[in-house]
Amino acid sequence: MPYRASAELDSLMEKLLGKEKNDFYNCIANPLPHTIRFNSLKGEILHLKEFLEEQKFRVEYFPGFEDVFRLLYQPYPIGKSLSHFLGHFYVQDIASMLPPRVLDPQPGETVLDLSAAPGSKTTQMAVMMKNQGIILANDIVFKRLRALINNLLRMGIIQTAVTKSFGESIGNMYFETFDKILLDPACSGLGTLHKTPEVLSWWTHNHCIRLAASQRSLISSAIKALKPGGILVYSTCTLTPEENEEVIHFAKDKLPVEILPVDLPQLKTRPALRKFEGKIFHSEIENCRRLYSFENETEGFFIAKLRKTASLPDTPVRKDGFNYQLPTISHKTSPVKKYLDYFSAHFDIPRSEFSRYEYQISKDITVFSREVAQFNFRSKPIKCGLTIGRAMTQIGKLTTEGIHFFGNLLQKNRVELENLSQLEDFVNRRSLEVQCEGKNQLAFSYRAIPIGYGLEEQGKIKSQFPKAEWPFILH
Repeated sequence: MPYRASAELDSLMEKLLGKEKNDFYNCIANPLPHTIRFNSLKGEILHLKEFLEEQKFRVEYFPGFEDVFRLLYQPYPIGKSLSHFLGHFYVQDIASMLPPRVLDPQPGETVLDLSAAPGSKTTQMAVMMKNQGIILANDIVFKRLRALINNLLRMGIIQTAVTKSFGESIGNMYFETFDKILLDPACSGLGTLHKTPEVLSWWTHNHCIRLAASQRSLISSAIKALKPGGILVYSTCTLTPEENEEVIHFAKDKLPVEILPVDLPQLKTRPALRKFEGKIFHSEIENCRRLYSFENETEGFFIAKLRKTASLPDTPVRKDGFNYQLPTISHKTSPVKKYLDYFSAHFDIPRSEFSRYEYQISKDITVFSREVAQFNFRSKPIKCGLTIGRAMTQIGKLTTEGIHFFGNLLQKNRVELENLSQLEDFVNRRSLEVQCEGKNQLAFSYRAIPIGYGLEEQGKIKSQFPKAEWPFILH
């Protein structure tokens, strides 16, 4: 290993793991297996898996996780695959998928992801919620927010609103608003040293002490924003007690919470520490779980599950009483109605489908879950909803995201690409000659998986598939 652990880090690992610290160091030198989480909003998981395998990737089922697969072979980086571009999956470590599973958000709930970017857990929760309800996805770093927004678009999410606020202020802004909250704050990252082994040589105790102070402020804010009886999951990808057990002990000591058991039977976990360096933590701390890389071939993680047991004293939100609702309209309201009517007639989409959502219209037609449209924001969201179409003078055009969103509800003016050669031509925006009965706008699919849209002009197909930064090679 090219990096040697600093004396402070080695001392910490000795106290945490004893002789097992060598297993910890050895694990850092070996890359972890890639895992991917399929997106059921884009189709049946089995069909998405088979489509990926047709592109020469090989995967195997990860036991106990119906939507998760290990990557066994990739002919080229999987992030450049067509399946990834289409939002069929998210490359994500198994340990990173655990906090949303412990939180278990349900369709229709009001959920906060307090430190959301770049979006792995946000998109996972949106899929778990079946694109219903609302997730307020907050972060403060603009560069990370851009990645979050891109991932929400790629995965076809309509029920997430992205905000840029200091996490420490969220509790006052959204006092006792959320059913469930995920808090996965910035941490010292000792569970992900296989990605950043250079941290070994410069890690210091003072670094994690500074982070722990921020984490205590964030968990206080999060509990304020949680409804009485609501659930908060706190997680980090680090191993220091200061950022894990001590933060949860602080919450138990200062806030009206109980620490609930975390059940993860699919993986080998350890109870959180009951004591460390003379500090004795609350007895309920043992309900939290620690994961170590060398025991699971995953990232190292800490996960705690809290229930808020009582209300807190209210705090004035803002002096100006800022309150913002999205200006949306229903499917029956002009001018969006004529475009939805066109989509219904042209693609034979059932009209009842449109009644499930709310809309905005300018040059774009954007769709939202009803819960997003009805939510009282305390700062204007920087992005929410999904652009499904363009408003032309007389008719509407579905975007590629719109084709994916309505999927197999599109019954008319739909063309099934017959083989990988045709699919490769289409996604690389080459001219295409296929037999089709439809006219003008056409929805294209492959093996019943929605791909994108094209235009029929004098018997030839002009692909409107989005331009990628690289060509797609499929056969």
